[in-house]
Amino acid sequence: MSPSTARPPSPRPRAPRPAVVRARRNGAAGEGLFRSPRTRRTTLHVLQVAIVAALLIYWEVGARTGAISAFLFSSPSAIWEVLVQRFQSGELLTDITTTAAEVIIGFLVGAVGGSVLGLLLWYSRFVSDLAAPFIAAIGSIPVLAIAPMTIIWFGTEMLAKVVIVAFSCVVVSLTTSYRGAQRTDPDLINLMRSFNASRHAIFLKLVVPGSMGWIVSGLKLNVGFAIVGAIVAEYISSEAGIGHMILLGSSNFSMNIVLAGVALVMVMMLLFNALISGLERILLSWERK
Repeated sequence: MSPSTARPPSPRPRAPRPAVVRARRNGAAGEGLFRSPRTRRTTLHVLQVAIVAALLIYWEVGARTGAISAFLFSSPSAIWEVLVQRFQSGELLTDITTTAAEVIIGFLVGAVGGSVLGLLLWYSRFVSDLAAPFIAAIGSIPVLAIAPMTIIWFGTEMLAKVVIVAFSCVVVSLTTSYRGAQRTDPDLINLMRSFNASRHAIFLKLVVPGSMGWIVSGLKLNVGFAIVGAIVAEYISSEAGIGHMILLGSSNFSMNIVLAGVALVMVMMLLFNALISGLERILLSWERK
């Protein structure tokens, strides 16, 4: 090799400075800390509880010092006193069980029933295309508009509330489950057909399991719709329930009772979301295998 074509020796890489080494180690340690799902989940829960506690403390201190109007915004201690009083009188348990029963039954009828109907539409593209504009039209009807008519048709008992809750859920579940069924991999369908699998077998062994992610997403969305539907139904006509409790407080200009009802709605929403998340882990466990 001639001297003109010889390459100069490459310089030796410099050792990283101690500060850089420490930063890299800290970053790797931080990433490793949150690589564990359990550690990450625990950290998130601790931070969430800390945020809620800080807000409640600020709210309570502000109401006691006058920085926040206790008449307009109440206070955590006053809300707690309302909950304790209604629990001791038995009204709180009645309100919670009434609303929870309406939500659970209406959710099972509307959300679960709508999911089944959406999956069954997979059998006929013609029927699904025929029903599409009617489903969209029904979904555009606000619950507040149909609630008074439902009370007139079905009376003032629990049946009317269940119908309103089911109506709030059915369109979302039907649409999401049908969309999930249509997203089934056509190559897998053709593969099963090549083994002479029946249409019913393809539906049970391929379409339904493949649509579970969409179905669970629809169920999560419908938890909020179901609770809102129950509260709206109790606004129209009720003798018990959390919606009745909120209506009673607003008619008496008692923010303590109103915010106590709102707090119960939030807790109920969190509990139902936790149940749906548990159901999601069960239904989608096959994807992690």
